[in-house]
Amino acid sequence: MTPAAAPVTLAVAIAVAEEDGAPVQSDAWIDAQLAQANVLFEAAGVRFRWTARRPLPAPLTRAGSREDRDAFGGTMEPRAVNVSVIASLADVDEAGRFRMGVCWQNRKDHDKRYILLSSIARPSVLAHELGHFFGNPHSSVTDNVMSYDRTGGPVFFDTAQLARIHARAFAALAAGSLLEAPPAKWWP
Repeated sequence: MTPAAAPVTLAVAIAVAEEDGAPVQSDAWIDAQLAQANVLFEAAGVRFRWTARRPLPAPLTRAGSREDRDAFGGTMEPRAVNVSVIASLADVDEAGRFRMGVCWQNRKDHDKRYILLSSIARPSVLAHELGHFFGNPHSSVTDNVMSYDRTGGPVFFDTAQLARIHARAFAALAAGSLLEAPPAKWWP
């Protein structure tokens, strides 16, 4: 991996489900998820900034099936990492189990990949799903971002995972499938 002089900042489009007229999670919670991802992805030369925030249509509050997950493909913003924050995310392989997040490839349109993040997700779940988004499989190494096993210590990506993230992110930028985020707005 060749580190960039400064990390590239990728655009993230956030869609948030609402229940009873209120978002299922706060902007501060989303900021914390992105902050944790930024710390972990920095060594790969990649950062994230949300550039769009919109509510999800009412039927997309919860995902309980593969069909439900596919339905989010119609809400995507072009050329951004799309993240939908929803009230609950059922495991589609094990009845009665719920997930904190998933990186999903739409079964009807394989070019559509996006992240569904449950409102109960812990702080490093978005980073884990972004790891999948950039091609990393699960790891059996405890405390690795891509592992389910945690001791409570710091989480990390290994060198090979960082190289994969870097290569895939910069390839997506070169191909135009992802955009660099515009500079953050500064208000007086």
